[in-house]
Amino acid sequence: LLATPYYPSSGINAEYGGTWRVYNTDVSWHLNEDPKLISSGTVAEDGVASVAMSPDGRVVAIATSTNINLYNSETTELMDTLESIHSDIITKIAFSDTGKYLYSCAQDKSIRVWRNRAGMICDVIQWEESLKTATNASHRERLRQQISDNRALLEELENK
Repeated sequence: LLATPYYPSSGINAEYGGTWRVYNTDVSWHLNEDPKLISSGTVAEDGVASVAMSPDGRVVAIATSTNINLYNSETTELMDTLESIHSDIITKIAFSDTGKYLYSCAQDKSIRVWRNRAGMICDVIQWEESLKTATNASHRERLRQQISDNRALLEELENK
């Protein structure tokens, strides 16, 4: 077992051999209930150094060497990769309280701040699903605007 950060209603762990798992830890411990496995995925590379989950539980970040891979915690799809972002091994990663940013620090004594693009993609997916069932015209328009704004920002970030 490499890392097991704890969150109020979920937990995540990463193990040697490249497996990560997300658990629902909102159980009745006094009734001897065990955490329930929500999803499980495979790390894209060896050498997991740190693991973090976004505050909304939708994104799992896994640091390996000088890279960070971001996964959709429900589908386990690799959504984004930050490659060679430090000159030495990443030692710790964490999301901001809002989940908009991901922090990384490394043995090169640097701290970096990254946009959580995977979280933005999850937002677009969620809003597109909500748009399908929205009955109010103003709600549909607001969702369309949010989708458009996020896609534009994602494109801008991709081109930097």
